[in-house]
Amino acid sequence: MVSVIIPCFKSNNTIEETVRSVIEQTYKDWEIIIVDNGLTLDRTLPVLNDKTYKKKINIVPSESNLGAALARNLGAENAKGRYLAFLDSDDVWNRDKLHKEMKVMESFKVADKSPAIVFTGRSLIGEDGKDVGVYIGCNKVVTYKKLLRTNQINCSSVLIEKDLFLKYPMKDGRLHEDYACWLEILRDNRYAAGINMPLLYYRVRPGSKSGNKFNSAILNYNTYKRIGLKFGERIFYMMTYIMNGLLKYRKR
Repeated sequence: MVSVIIPCFKSNNTIEETVRSVIEQTYKDWEIIIVDNGLTLDRTLPVLNDKTYKKKINIVPSESNLGAALARNLGAENAKGRYLAFLDSDDVWNRDKLHKEMKVMESFKVADKSPAIVFTGRSLIGEDGKDVGVYIGCNKVVTYKKLLRTNQINCSSVLIEKDLFLKYPMKDGRLHEDYACWLEILRDNRYAAGINMPLLYYRVRPGSKSGNKFNSAILNYNTYKRIGLKFGERIFYMMTYIMNGLLKYRKR
């Protein structure tokens, strides 16, 4: 089973569409865990009260806003599935997303090793939910060194074994918490497998934590520092981060 972890904070305008994109998956062996940060979730939303799916949706309350990273950790601790999939409360999946990822997770190998992480490409959508015409792809195989150059792994596209994630929980702070987590996992002689297809529709919000490019660069530098890179290594990989950032957002 796949446990889909959705941190929620003041997301009542988008979370119904997000949850429905899980319900409509062609892969049906899932549960949804919504971590209700700060008790802001409107529990009267129709999708949360659909009798067909209500038993498969678990709401974990948190009186304070834990932030996305710690909310994901809390969701993972409450998960029943062997696998975890993360989904932000304003993002949306293509209906074949889990089916394609599970197929890769179960059958793809490099040197007889299965991937530690499976992830996908993403199409960007605006706050109104409309496609903005930008697709961000990914490599088929991503190693630690390759991931250091640029973060290809969007959190809302990730599939990972629960036991592995619990060994590398996300850390809170002024950094890209998910990026730090993936780097720590891949550093231990593991790899990620990418599906270069737009199976995630990622909502771009100018006011988000990473929406401001200067702020995002600071978070990226802090991420390198948090995982223990030396100063010279941080500068080198920041240069590759900036170069890749200039090439990343291209029109389809």
